[in-house]
Amino acid sequence: MMKLKTISACLVLASCGLITQQAQAENVVRWAQQADIPTLDPYAFASTHALSFQNHIYEGLVQWNNSLQLEPTLATHWEQLDDTSLRFYLNKGIKFHNGNDFTADDVVASINRVTHPDSGIRGNASSLKDAVKIDDYTVDIRLNGKSPMALNELSGVLMMDREWLEEHKATDPTSMSKGTEGYATNHTNGTGPFRLESRRRDAEMVLVKNDNWWQAEQSRHNIDRIIFQPVSSDSTRLAGMLSGEFDLVNDVPLQDLPRLEREKGIDVKVRPSLRVDYLSLNMADELNAGNVDGKNPLKEQKVRQALHMAIDREAIVKKIMRGMTEVANTYVAPDIAGYDAERAIELDYDPKQAKALLAEAGYPNGFTLAFDCVQGAYLNAEQWCQAVQRYWSKIGVKTNLNVHSRSVYSQIRDNGRTDVAVLGWANLPLYDAYSINQQLLHSKDGGIFGAFNIPRYQNDKVDALIEQSVSELDKSTRVQLMSDALAMAQQDLPFIPLHFEPVAWVTSDKLNITQNSDNVVRLWYASLN
Repeated sequence: MMKLKTISACLVLASCGLITQQAQAENVVRWAQQADIPTLDPYAFASTHALSFQNHIYEGLVQWNNSLQLEPTLATHWEQLDDTSLRFYLNKGIKFHNGNDFTADDVVASINRVTHPDSGIRGNASSLKDAVKIDDYTVDIRLNGKSPMALNELSGVLMMDREWLEEHKATDPTSMSKGTEGYATNHTNGTGPFRLESRRRDAEMVLVKNDNWWQAEQSRHNIDRIIFQPVSSDSTRLAGMLSGEFDLVNDVPLQDLPRLEREKGIDVKVRPSLRVDYLSLNMADELNAGNVDGKNPLKEQKVRQALHMAIDREAIVKKIMRGMTEVANTYVAPDIAGYDAERAIELDYDPKQAKALLAEAGYPNGFTLAFDCVQGAYLNAEQWCQAVQRYWSKIGVKTNLNVHSRSVYSQIRDNGRTDVAVLGWANLPLYDAYSINQQLLHSKDGGIFGAFNIPRYQNDKVDALIEQSVSELDKSTRVQLMSDALAMAQQDLPFIPLHFEPVAWVTSDKLNITQNSDNVVRLWYASLN
């Protein structure tokens, strides 16, 4: 009997050892960032962080590859039928994570969902009208008019499974701005390289390799599991990198980078990004903090200029951003089509002139503004929000500063419930100034224009230039129209540009990954040594 027990125990130990060896053999990437991905619904939230994570699960007809080139993905190819129609030919044999076939029905359902008025990324699909199934693997996508941006926009439309959406009553999209949620908020079913194994909001998400991924044979990645953790504490993320607990942190406090560069086993990656960080100024009729003598001071251009000139943006870049970027005097980064350095904003730091401008505008004693900032969305935002508050106080402008989690903040900002908001805009997934022109600078029309026009800014000449660029197919003419619209809006200052946000990642030296200026993590191109 004792002999049998000994054999049994040995078998158990051997089995445990085998399990341990298998677990150790598994290639796991532990990914930490400051804030959670607030929603897994790919049509709910126009966010680089959300897009970056969701792209591991879902795929589009086309996508930006690791070299930032647009390439066919779920589609094999396409052709332009006429000025307002594109025909896509789909890859055959692709399956969603639940085993359903990917067909033209799913494209039709996805286009219907993303163009729905309640879609949180409706502005990123403004040229798309609808989709018509030709056969199971051929689909026509119809446009609202002539558009040079349809393919760029389609790179951000991740394809969803019609049957799955219908089964879970999720055919209508959700929206972070409107505070709506649904089944797709916490559950997924894509065709991509990883599938969702578990989600605990604000705690952990686990992705596992999709063994049936249709591109598995061509893939270079060898990652079996991704463990994503939101870690709000900067010191905890730092300690996790130093101890080897994390393999990737993609929003590292800039002040920690010099120390991390001295550590063995760690790679520090810093480069300029496409994102500009702004302050958004409420130009509606009513201030949330209360009008002054029945007026909103922010509607006066001299007041907006004064607020701009009161901020020492060079000091913010040097001290808070650790000299790892530069002041932005344009609304878009140099790599974005439409950028023109010669038409930059020319308002230097000058608090005395700022006070004089306030007096000229009729506010010598200043006024009070509601000011809302966000955690975990933009690098060091809490610190530069506090710095802006101090600078403005020196010219008599008081602010009630509140800092919120991203989900709470989005509803406050996007619904105009503050006077000063923060916003970062990288013009993704379009890589084109049409994004900022159409979503931030065109007046709100309740449709495709002005979805993120937080200031409620309106300039008819700017609107006209943007509308001309929408259907202009000649590239040089279109870029000039976009540049003209940007230059005019920049002089009006509905947004105060602060700086170009750097991309700062810290990785284990065992993780081979490309860092691009769009700050999108693409682990399906990565590998572990």
